[in-house]
Amino acid sequence: MNFVSAREEFHALMQTLETDPYHAQHVAQLAVHLFDELTDLHGLGDHDCLLLEAAACLHDIGHSASPDGKGHHRESARLIRSHQWQQLSSQTTEIIAQVARYHRKSPPDLEHEEFAALAPLERLRVQKLAAMLRVADGLDRSHRQHITHFSAEILPGRIVIHLSAASPVPNEISAATKKAELAQAIFQREIVFSTHPAMHS
Repeated sequence: MNFVSAREEFHALMQTLETDPYHAQHVAQLAVHLFDELTDLHGLGDHDCLLLEAAACLHDIGHSASPDGKGHHRESARLIRSHQWQQLSSQTTEIIAQVARYHRKSPPDLEHEEFAALAPLERLRVQKLAAMLRVADGLDRSHRQHITHFSAEILPGRIVIHLSAASPVPNEISAATKKAELAQAIFQREIVFSTHPAMHS
């Protein structure tokens, strides 16, 4: 896969269908950074990071087909699957679609037909990537890009995510804490958030 061409392709779809591209791009940045911070835990590689970035950029495109927001996560997955991709294989597309689908509401479950159809290693990949996307999406709950930076401190029983923000972010912390349940289960650690004033040079 040509990463540059693939990125251009999913960015083009995002720009076509996304109603709030600033949010989607910010969530993608947060998700990729979280991926990098948690490398020692998830054991995934560059290809997986690109899939996470794609899913993050496209996680909300379902709003274009579901303006009231209900079920937009499933619509996002449907739109990803139905797109005529030139750079992404059908297997890769399916992973991206499922990660985007699980950015909200219920986590991956074997009662879900598409998830159950995946091979066990692919299911684990979806779980890990969706876990990180859910946290990243929570960290921009307001769609205002308040979180300017963060670092993740991996400890034996917990992950402390140190947030830098220009103003208080109670909505982001509340949403990210709620959406961190899957990550806590996958990485077997409590996830807590700590805020610090943003540093300006």
